[in-house]
Amino acid sequence: MERTVEASAPGIGVAPDRPTAARLDSRVLLAVGAVWILWGSTFAAMRLAVTGIPPFAMASMRFLIAGAILYAICAIRGKARVGRDDLVRAAITGTSLLLLGNGMTAWTVQYLPTGINSLLLSLSPIWMALIAFAWGRERPARLAVAGMLLGFAGLALLLQPKATSGLPLWPALVTLVASIAWSFGSIYQRRAPKVGSLVLATALQMLIGGVLLALEAALFGQWQTLDLRGVAPASWAGFAYLVFFGSLIAYSAFLYTMQSASTALASTYAYVNPVVAVILGMLLFHEHFTPLEALAGAIIVIGVALMMIPQRVILSSSKGATVRTAPG
Repeated sequence: MERTVEASAPGIGVAPDRPTAARLDSRVLLAVGAVWILWGSTFAAMRLAVTGIPPFAMASMRFLIAGAILYAICAIRGKARVGRDDLVRAAITGTSLLLLGNGMTAWTVQYLPTGINSLLLSLSPIWMALIAFAWGRERPARLAVAGMLLGFAGLALLLQPKATSGLPLWPALVTLVASIAWSFGSIYQRRAPKVGSLVLATALQMLIGGVLLALEAALFGQWQTLDLRGVAPASWAGFAYLVFFGSLIAYSAFLYTMQSASTALASTYAYVNPVVAVILGMLLFHEHFTPLEALAGAIIVIGVALMMIPQRVILSSSKGATVRTAPG
């Protein structure tokens, strides 16, 4: 007896018994394209926004506004009823994905070049594979292990002093923590029971994450220092881009791909986003890579890409049945 299920993390050999759709229909392709291009550009938009708006306050306003718009859409459609399970799921994902993942990234863009920041965050598939192994003993495929080793080698090369022109260590470490938090939230989101309304789930996640970020901004005194009248037009432009393109479109598209696309396809953002971020960083902020930075970045992207190669693994289950992971 065989049953086909999809891996919950990149390069994983054993998967939970909850298949997800992997059809390459037009909606999935459009959502993946939005995540590739629009999400890759949010690093540049965040850098513009935080030049005039404190990072945690900026992230809080971004998600509160976007979440309120999505919730209003649900209310108009008569689908705004919230249950206890919805709130629990939104609290966990809002904390891991938005408060820790996105919030800390908004802080680090003040200190790290957009290209370097995106490369550090592109390690998410590696953390996802490790979390999946620790959580459910899901074994990585051999090619995925090779990709993980390459990714860590690139990370070590990127963080060693001679590789960079004064890369600040603490912001780089904070970015890695943000990547791990994002990976945990992504794994949880794929494992959690499927929600009835993805729009409502996204709205709740943004609203709860926005409230938590508002509390964090208050803790660090950012609301007291925020002067809305003194914010430059470029900062407002970056903020508006984040609300509309980054949250309403790209982030919603990411959640849709996590629910509807194969793991390999949904995770391709991890090595496409850095390319977009690097190009925009060079064009908008005149960023440049040292030769060692470029080499380290290439090693990381290749390692992550190896983890995304579709795997078809046939393993014997404890009951004697064969569990086969679907491609990707």
